[in-house]
Amino acid sequence: MATDTKEIKQLALLERPAGQLLNDFGAGKASPGSGSAAALMGLLAVKLLVTVCDKSATKPECKKNERVLTYIKEQVQLIEPRLIELFEKDANEFDQVVALRISRDKAESPQEKAKFSRQSQDLLEVATDNAFQIVEQCMKLVDHGVVVFESGWQSVRGDSGAALSAAIAGVMSGIFIANLNIKTLKDRKYAAENLGRCKVLYDELAAKQEKAFSCVTSLNAEAIEAIQ
Repeated sequence: MATDTKEIKQLALLERPAGQLLNDFGAGKASPGSGSAAALMGLLAVKLLVTVCDKSATKPECKKNERVLTYIKEQVQLIEPRLIELFEKDANEFDQVVALRISRDKAESPQEKAKFSRQSQDLLEVATDNAFQIVEQCMKLVDHGVVVFESGWQSVRGDSGAALSAAIAGVMSGIFIANLNIKTLKDRKYAAENLGRCKVLYDELAAKQEKAFSCVTSLNAEAIEAIQ
């Protein structure tokens, strides 16, 4: 039986059918938006890493790496609830930011406009902190992804490679969001305090990407050797 539209609206975003959630992202509304999308990429990485760890646990050739893979599975499962929380939190809070901006634009008195502007910027700082936290969690997943790619069952390296790619995308998306929000908050102390943070995170991502690219290069070399 089809899910009632009213019922879908009452569900938490991640409890909605996949098709409905994708349509929500493409509906042109503020929520869910880019912050939730970044968290979703991290959640996809989590699920793929768990799959590779579970598959590898059944293979004799991966027995030597059992402890490290078990540890990584435990760590990514600790990251998952935090990303779920950030997914929903970002969607709710940025929705409020947009509502406050609409109220600001409709306000007639300068005092009202200033009040709504201040409130929206206060909440935008919170939304930017969400983005930074998503980046932090996805950075961990990038590291775990490299290890799982190298230590997990070789036949499912498509999954571990996809996990690694999703985690990197989560980090990059979060950095994009943080920079954009800081630009909007340019007149606030928060912007000056966090601008350098974006640069540090970008440099850290670049170093991690180099390791990820080495995984692609090694697999490509194996493919060439197999064909030859």
